[in-house]
Amino acid sequence: MESGMLKKTLGPALCGALLLALAGCSGDKDLEKPVEAPEIANSIDVQEIWSHSLGSSDSAEFYSRLAPAVSGGTVFAAGRDGDVYAMDLASGDTRWSVDLSDEEENDDRRSARLSGGVAASPLKAAVGSENGWIYVMNAADGKLSWKQYVGAEVVSVPAFSQDGARLFVLDSRGLVTAYDSATGAQLWQGGDSSGTLRLRSQPRPVAVGNKALLLGTRSGKVLILSQSDGGLLNSVTVGTPAGSNDLERVADVAGTPLLLGSELYTSAYNSGFVWYSFNDRAVVNRLGYHSSRDLAFDGSRFVIVGDDGHISCISRQDGHELWQNAQLTNRNVSSPAIYGEYAVVGDMEGYVYFLDLGTGRIVFMDSTDDSPVTAAPLVTANGVLVQTSGSDLYLFRHAQSAASSKLAEANAELASAGAGVNFAADGYDVSGGEVTREMLQQRRAQAQELVSRMEAQQRAMEARRAEYERQRAEYLEARKRAEEEHRQSLAGFGLMPGVKSEGSGEESGKVQSVEQEQASGSQGASESGQSDENSQDKASGFGIY
Repeated sequence: MESGMLKKTLGPALCGALLLALAGCSGDKDLEKPVEAPEIANSIDVQEIWSHSLGSSDSAEFYSRLAPAVSGGTVFAAGRDGDVYAMDLASGDTRWSVDLSDEEENDDRRSARLSGGVAASPLKAAVGSENGWIYVMNAADGKLSWKQYVGAEVVSVPAFSQDGARLFVLDSRGLVTAYDSATGAQLWQGGDSSGTLRLRSQPRPVAVGNKALLLGTRSGKVLILSQSDGGLLNSVTVGTPAGSNDLERVADVAGTPLLLGSELYTSAYNSGFVWYSFNDRAVVNRLGYHSSRDLAFDGSRFVIVGDDGHISCISRQDGHELWQNAQLTNRNVSSPAIYGEYAVVGDMEGYVYFLDLGTGRIVFMDSTDDSPVTAAPLVTANGVLVQTSGSDLYLFRHAQSAASSKLAEANAELASAGAGVNFAADGYDVSGGEVTREMLQQRRAQAQELVSRMEAQQRAMEARRAEYERQRAEYLEARKRAEEEHRQSLAGFGLMPGVKSEGSGEESGKVQSVEQEQASGSQGASESGQSDENSQDKASGFGIY
């Protein structure tokens, strides 16, 4: 097993995890150096069942979290350059393929630049692109059913409603567009496009049955939208933007929100891990794990990969930490997956790791095509799928019987999530029934009122902070002027304040001034430092908030 020397530069691979839309990889903050890949003596037997190339390996040089999807016994996967495949899950054999780079809108582009990953329903498969298009194909034969220009990059995986009738596409502006999945007709558009800087990675929208849609935003909130019209039903604050500049104020909910039962689990960049109860309308727990990646879960625990590469296992019962593994620090570790009794992750050099869920110890490590694994591994009934940025797809398998049993339990819990939950604020019930025009108007009015209230609160907070900064600056400037005037008033003595020269003339005064200054240099520096410190203490206390 090769380890030690890094195979690639850190540029696109490591920078991708924290890539900002406006800041990119620039800035004066150095990236933390990754540790070398560990040397692991494999203690379990993990088999590579098959691998499949999805096109050009040039995509390894770009940030592109392409991930596969499974529907029935078919795997749907795409390469960045435009190749989309449907494959038999058991054998990896191709059932159909289509090249979207042949579409006319991609003629003057480098390629189709597919990104985010594939979504699949029993009838359709969908994938978005950095060129701003969404493509929907027939799941049976790959024929292009329809395509639409979204208006901005699509770097997130689209989502189908439970019945497959609607498709939800999140774009890089933070807006989600709902389409009729059969015809491509646009139904509505909503979301949150506020803010300036944001993470390059974005969460996928989460369809809860056919009623609600969960959407993580760059403002540190999870929005709950109505699937029927995009109306804002509620919002949950996960993290609050804070800091002296836009970069410090990045608080994206970049990991896909996880709904289990009536509780929401997610994390925000720089803000920690939160779980929220819709029944209690309150945050149940908040833990200090900073992550922009998706969570993994089973019946008793969560697995979180921090932005520093530390992998943590947390009890679902009370949130206490069961273990943490720091062997992959700063190796741009992917989101995790729970496969049987193991957590599976990939890293910036294309290594795949299996960690024992009981101890956190890495028990298996294998290499792929040497390109980064940025998307979460996907657990299936035939093994765990791993897609690399080099457009290769692998199926690994170990102890499949136990893994399939746990997968069935997890899928059942996800399918029943949100059942009977009223997501709407102010007691508005959207549990079912026919939606009339009057109800839609009332819902839109309530949504607009809620949005206006949140925006007003945000503006008030920013205004108070701006006024505080203005008053503090005026205070410091006034104090600086007063000290300068006092210093100038004493300059004629050439001595310490309050001491007059005994010399008979101007030259005597100058000589004595220099001698006094040299003799009291260290004392003066100390007093000056103390004066500056006191000045800062007073300034920080100016204005109470």
